[in-house]
Amino acid sequence: MWRVTLKGVVAHKVRYALTALAVLLGVAFIAGTLVLTDTIGRTFDGLYTSIYQSTNAVVRGTQSFDAGLSYTSQRRSIDASLVSTVRSVSGVKDVTVSIGGYAQLVGKNGKAIGTASNGPPTLGEAWTNDPALNPLRLLSGGHGPTAANQIVIDKHSADVGHFSVGNTVTVLTKGSPTRYIISGIANWGSTDSPLGASIIAFRSDTAARVLGEPGKVDQINVTATPGVSEQTLVTRLRAAIHEPKVEVVSGAVITQEGQDAVHKALGFFNTILLVFALIALFVGSFLIFNTFSITVAQRMRELALLRAVGASRKQVIGAVIGESAIIGVVASAAGLAAGIGLAISLKAALGALGIDIPASGLVVRPRTVVVALGLGTIITVGSALLPALRAGRVPPVAAMQGFVAEPRTTNARRVIVGSALAFGGVAALISGLFAHIANSVSLVGGGAALIFLGISALGPLVVRPLGRTLAAPFAWRGVTGAIARENAVRNPSRTSSTAAALMIGVALVSLMSIVGSSTKASLSAIVDGAMKADFVVSSGAVAGGGNGLSPNLQHSLARLPQVGVALGIRSSVVRIDGTNRVMLGADPAHLGELFNVGVTQGSIAALGSNGIAVSSQAASDHHLALGSPVKVTFPTTGTHTFKVTTIYSTRELAGDYFLPLSAAKANFPSQLDFQVYVKLASGITPSVGRNAINAVMLAYPTATLLDQAQYKQQQAHQVDQLLNVVYALLALAILIALIGIANTLALSIYERTRELGLLRAIGMTRRQMRTSIRSEACIISLIGATEGVVVGGLFGWAMVHALGSQGITHLVVPFGFLAILFALAGLAGIVASMSPSRRAAKLNVLDAIATQ
Repeated sequence: MWRVTLKGVVAHKVRYALTALAVLLGVAFIAGTLVLTDTIGRTFDGLYTSIYQSTNAVVRGTQSFDAGLSYTSQRRSIDASLVSTVRSVSGVKDVTVSIGGYAQLVGKNGKAIGTASNGPPTLGEAWTNDPALNPLRLLSGGHGPTAANQIVIDKHSADVGHFSVGNTVTVLTKGSPTRYIISGIANWGSTDSPLGASIIAFRSDTAARVLGEPGKVDQINVTATPGVSEQTLVTRLRAAIHEPKVEVVSGAVITQEGQDAVHKALGFFNTILLVFALIALFVGSFLIFNTFSITVAQRMRELALLRAVGASRKQVIGAVIGESAIIGVVASAAGLAAGIGLAISLKAALGALGIDIPASGLVVRPRTVVVALGLGTIITVGSALLPALRAGRVPPVAAMQGFVAEPRTTNARRVIVGSALAFGGVAALISGLFAHIANSVSLVGGGAALIFLGISALGPLVVRPLGRTLAAPFAWRGVTGAIARENAVRNPSRTSSTAAALMIGVALVSLMSIVGSSTKASLSAIVDGAMKADFVVSSGAVAGGGNGLSPNLQHSLARLPQVGVALGIRSSVVRIDGTNRVMLGADPAHLGELFNVGVTQGSIAALGSNGIAVSSQAASDHHLALGSPVKVTFPTTGTHTFKVTTIYSTRELAGDYFLPLSAAKANFPSQLDFQVYVKLASGITPSVGRNAINAVMLAYPTATLLDQAQYKQQQAHQVDQLLNVVYALLALAILIALIGIANTLALSIYERTRELGLLRAIGMTRRQMRTSIRSEACIISLIGATEGVVVGGLFGWAMVHALGSQGITHLVVPFGFLAILFALAGLAGIVASMSPSRRAAKLNVLDAIATQ
């Protein structure tokens, strides 16, 4: 039977070719993602090991909680006076200090290098003279900063900005924009920069002034004298330092933390790509199931002969499963090889986006090989299991009498199974969206998959009425259109399975378009209803991210006679009730002039230094009232208690909690404004106000001036950018669905060879034959698109309803976009049918009629 299995694969290799291609594409996406992230991870593991190999101990402030990745230090700063204490400890060879913060270069064209919202970070730090403790490696022709107006920059930024040693460049920090002379250009370890980040190194005293605060440092790096181990040095330093909020860790810990930070940064990227790869494989499983169902039905006579000559039912089932296993292994192996090539392409694409990845050999770990081969093979075999069981159930004598059609599941059984899957999926989806439980993302994903399977099981019940309705426009083609309509619905199970693959892709695109349109409409409504400001000065940074604008910009704008009020908004990640959340802070004296936050109790103006404003939703959830204490934990200053002085309703604008500027200054790690809102003075026209504001903003190239309409457009553009990325990733699943349509038509043509020959014999032209096949494909695609739009619409409604508490309160269905999507699905089906239709038209009439 093993020889029979091998011969079966070889004999039907053309039929299985497109099936193998679908598996190959899905596996390639998974393998490419794993290879790329493993390569980046190993590269930076080596870099961190090399850079910190001479750092034996680090003295630093404690951390209240892990606030996630940020461009600013999330630890308490420590007194610079500790340096002398550290130097006096036995076993200490050398000591340097680290001071970090926001710093950004301005290019020769007046534009900032790097982006605040979605690009690599822009970092400033203190230059370290000890090469053993300095991750920056000076290139020839330069030197470290020896004067207050000198800096060293990374090679990546020098290349982007076309800078060289001796050039004068503007640098943005928390203070006013300042001109510096480039005294040196350096690599970060052996690479131009860490993942494309911009690095500016200042002299230590300058760094303390423009990045941190005088008398404070972020950490103290220590090198041990020969013969003193890291652990011994750490023990001695801990004994010498008696500060309760200062800790001492070894160089090995620092190295591991750096490596872990890179892996954590890659984790989200890795997860997103793997999710879309699994979606593609899920779609491919429908293709595999359909292919084996048709192929097994077409080979019933062959399989019956095997039974008749002594093969058992288990052997027949094993032969079919063996064929699927061979296809799965071969296609997965090819996908693994293609994934390595995809990793190279993804690496180049990231480089084009400014995320510089050091040149190194690709890393293909055993785990990647096992996952790629195992997952592809399991999905292929699993999808072929039901057709294999069908092959074993057909009586040999009945099968040898002639062609045996595919077994049909009774409507009652189909309704029971499909309904159970669909209702189970709905229950899981609702639980994941609305219930506050762990693993909600897994529930949502699993629920969606069950719903798709349930609809696929129920699909054959609606194929005939839906197909005949959608085929009505093809009636003008006469007999050709009628034949296409009947062929599309003659086998509901096959048509439903083929359309289901496309349904999934269309449903996900429809879902995202509804969520995206609803998000844009909700954001626009919030701006119209709550914002009184005439202009917004945007930094492009996200709230809580650490980047932003110097407060000096807000002060300069407030002094303009054309401006009535200028208000800067600051942000930080904090922890309340064990949950990390973004907290905003601003001057309460002017907040009411620029925003309508819907105060229901208390007063924004009365928000003192120890007061906190909370949303009515948070007050209800946590049983808060005026005067209630709220404990807020900050990354750098620890836990502080504030009293509720204000309760407001518009949480979509200010979040659930809001602090006065005085508390933000005392506790937020970043003292930058991520946005500045401006209200013009009475009698000032928008054009006059814009000109005055623009004159001040010339010195701040990261700032963008937007009126209310432009601000809404910017928010919509950000949503559209995210949607475009999702659509691009879903394109693989849709491509696999179209491959499924092409494969089904190709196998169907083989099955109908004699029928097609008879049609040609009674007068159907080659052109009519092509038209009939293409129309059939279009109808099948439109069935899948219709189901996808309906399912996607229901998913979209549920998602928008679930996001209501996050400010997505307006349900908007983009009918124009969905109509275009529907039309494109039909057109894509026609394109997928090009090759099968040409093959059908080229059939030799006499040979086709003679086919049994």
